Formats: sequence, C-alpha cells, structure tokens
Amino acid sequence: MEINQKQKIVILGSTGSIGQQTLNVCRRLNFEIAGLSCFNNIEILLKQIEEFMPEKVAVANLDSAIELTERLKKMPHIKTEILYGDQGNVELAKSACDKIVIAIIGFAALKPLLAAIEAKHTIALANKETLVSTGKIVLEQAKKHDAKIYPVDSETSAIWQCLAGKTEASEEIKQVWLTASGGPFRTYSKEQFYSITVEDALKHPVWSMGQKITIDSASMMNKGLELIEISRLFNLTGNQIKVIIHPQSIIHSMVEYLDGSVLAQMSLPNMELPIQYALTYDKRLPMPDKPKLDLAELGQLTFEAPDMERFPALRLAYEAQAEDGAMPAVLNAANEIAVRAFIKRIISFLDISAMVESTMQKFRHHSLYHSSTLNDILAADQWAREYTEQIIAQFR
Repeated sequence: MEINQKQKIVILGSTGSIGQQTLNVCRRLNFEIAGLSCFNNIEILLKQIEEFMPEKVAVANLDSAIELTERLKKMPHIKTEILYGDQGNVELAKSACDKIVIAIIGFAALKPLLAAIEAKHTIALANKETLVSTGKIVLEQAKKHDAKIYPVDSETSAIWQCLAGKTEASEEIKQVWLTASGGPFRTYSKEQFYSITVEDALKHPVWSMGQKITIDSASMMNKGLELIEISRLFNLTGNQIKVIIHPQSIIHSMVEYLDGSVLAQMSLPNMELPIQYALTYDKRLPMPDKPKLDLAELGQLTFEAPDMERFPALRLAYEAQAEDGAMPAVLNAANEIAVRAFIKRIISFLDISAMVESTMQKFRHHSLYHSSTLNDILAADQWAREYTEQIIAQFR
C-alpha cells in the first residue's frame, strides 16, 4: 500500500469501543468510510453518518431502520442507504472496499465474516468468538477464496507482528507467550471472589473496552478465548501457548524460537496501534497524537504465572482447545449466556465459570461431541446456549 493512497473502509460494529477507535485511525489517515453497522446505538451511528457520509449502513432490525430513516429525513444532503438485520450486515460485508473491519461482538459476526471471505476481502478481525467456535472452517474458506484475515486484538496482533506477518507459525517456533494484565482481581484472595459485583468486574485497570470483553478479562475467559484463537490462526498446539501475567501491559505477547531467542512486541496500551497496523499492513505509519513508550520512566516489567484455581476459565479454555471439535463453540456459547446473566445480576461472578464447566461436562455425552462440520458446530452452539439458559433459570 502506498502511504498516501486513500483507503476505502467498511466497519461492522462501528459504535462499539473497537469501532470508534477504528474511526479514530481512519481520521488520522484520512481514509474513506464506505459502510458502517451497529446493533442499536442509533445516536452514535447518526453522528458517524453525518461525519463520514458512508454509502451504506446496517442496523439490527426493521424498527431501528425505520427510526434511522426518519432521523435522516432531517438531513436531506445525506444519501446513505439503510440496511437491516443479518442480511443487512451480510450485504454490507460484500460491499466494495479495500479493507473491512469486523468488530461485531460474539457469534453474530460469523455470517458477515463468511460473506466478506467469499467477497475476497482483506479482513481486519476484532472478533475472536468466530475463530474460537468455527476457526478451522473460517480459515479453510479464507484460503479457498484467497481472502486475508489480519488480527486486531492486541495480543494476537503482537504475535502476528513477531512472526513478521506470517499467518502460520513455522517449525522454528518453540512456543508463544500470551500476556495478560491479570484484570481487576489479580491480587484478590479466593474468599474475595464471592463478593465481586458487576461494577467491580467492569473496572479494568488498563484497557477501556465494552462490557462483555471487560467481564471476560476479569474472569480471564478473554485470555482463554485468545489462546484458542491463536492456536487456530497460527496453527499452534495448546502446549505451545503459555499464558503469563504481565500487569504493566507493555509487552503484548512474545514468540520464542527454537534457538532460545524471544521476540516481543511492546508499546503503551493503545488499541489503535494494532488497528492501524492491520489497516496499513505492511507499512508502519506515524501516530503523532499518541504517547510513546519511555523505558527509563517505566522502570520495570514484571511477570507471574496465572492461578487457574482462582481463574478456572483459563483451565476450561485449555481443555476446550485440546478436545477441539465443537467444544470450543460450547465454551464460547455458554460463556456468552453466563456473562449476560451476570451483567443482569441474576448470577454471581463465580457462577460464570461454574456454568461454563457444567455445560462442557454435559456436552461430553452429547451426540455432537465429536462433530466438526459447520452445521453441527452451529447446532452445538445453540444447544449450549439453551442448556446454559436452563441452568440460569434455576436462579430466577
């Protein structure tokens, strides 16, 4: 990509944390916004439409589309086409563009992701759940259609950068070190976990993110999902992925080679960096508005092993990665439902991992346990959601 070439970008999930930071990157680089989508945050979407004048936008449902249409009638100079529902996101994903950023939360990103792959797009992927649940199928489709997938998550991007942009680890790789901040409960005793509130779990010490990913970071399920994601993306075994707690969040991950060399990607915590790298690969462009790392001022970097007794979500993720098949989809689906129930204050923080574990145990006796086709994985995902909901119903 030429440095001064103006890129045409589509962003799915533009009103969320990653979507808004992606728009900051596009402002900095003067990129054109061809399409935007959101779930139901019409107020923020309207401001984005007014600023960027996209050709198309997609919203969650017909009611939102009607509301948006009425609001845009007051802005007759805007000619943006309005789409809605799953089909709206799919159509937007197929739109002509240089790159598409998929920042939709959860399994809802699967259909537009597959549509973007079929359109042979270069995809900056900020959704780990689809790779966790259906990663092998997604990556096979990407290879078949010659679509490129660039990771946007901070740690996944760090590994990608340490691998010099390779999408598959070579035989020279011994292991990767996946760093984690430890979240807000890193120093909590086991007894303190019983009194954790939603407000406590949403106070991440380093990153500013959406509710679901912030809760996942607090339980370390986010790191568990990442280890499955990078095992898919870089063709690594679970034994090659070591999680390490690094409270300063300066080293975003490391790759250890067979000769003992360890390459690390370091920067101040800043999600715009991996977003910009994915949008400008393989160039590195200035970010003059962002502070830079000063090692002398930082003073020290510290590391510690994760405690899987206090954070069982990490253990469950390793188990799901090893079992493969539909189990990662079950892990992800059960966690989505449990986190939603925790945010609604129906269950406790400790109940999240307990429910995921119960659902996984039950699934080991299910006829779909050894399945690996897309339809079977989708069926396992739906089963896990329904089963977890049944457990939660006992708390109401």
